[in-house]
Amino acid sequence: MPEGPGETLTGEDRIASDWKFNFRLESGRVRCHGSGDLVRGTNRDWARTSGAAALLQKLVIYFAIPKGEVIDEPELGCCLHNYVFDKLTDNTRCLLEMEMEYELKAQIPELGVHKVSAEKADSGSVKLAILGYNTWLFNISREDLLDINLLDVFGGAS
Repeated sequence: MPEGPGETLTGEDRIASDWKFNFRLESGRVRCHGSGDLVRGTNRDWARTSGAAALLQKLVIYFAIPKGEVIDEPELGCCLHNYVFDKLTDNTRCLLEMEMEYELKAQIPELGVHKVSAEKADSGSVKLAILGYNTWLFNISREDLLDINLLDVFGGAS
């Protein structure tokens, strides 16, 4: 945390903590998002996460939720799912960048997003750079989004 005047907060300072998620997002037969749930702590209470781990958790959940999937929250979720089958033309890329930047500013303000850039990585993949208090780089494929198998994208975060 900043100690005196003129010092600024970093992204990690802006988020105190959040409930810890188990990152089980694989598709399941019973639930649409597998067995995702909160993690129990050492005292059998609910575990917490903070700092960069909490920001990463928020990003994982953001990318896992298609926009409009949450009841009564039509603006919640990630627009990237809307572009899964679109060709990544200059126009599509520009729309994706602007929409994702707006969403991240609204949904995860503690990232301090000031720019999102997208570029084609290979067939069916997009390379995303999210610039804010920290820089986040992701290579997300069509299959990752369709399977909601984002652990490969985020390096098996847990």
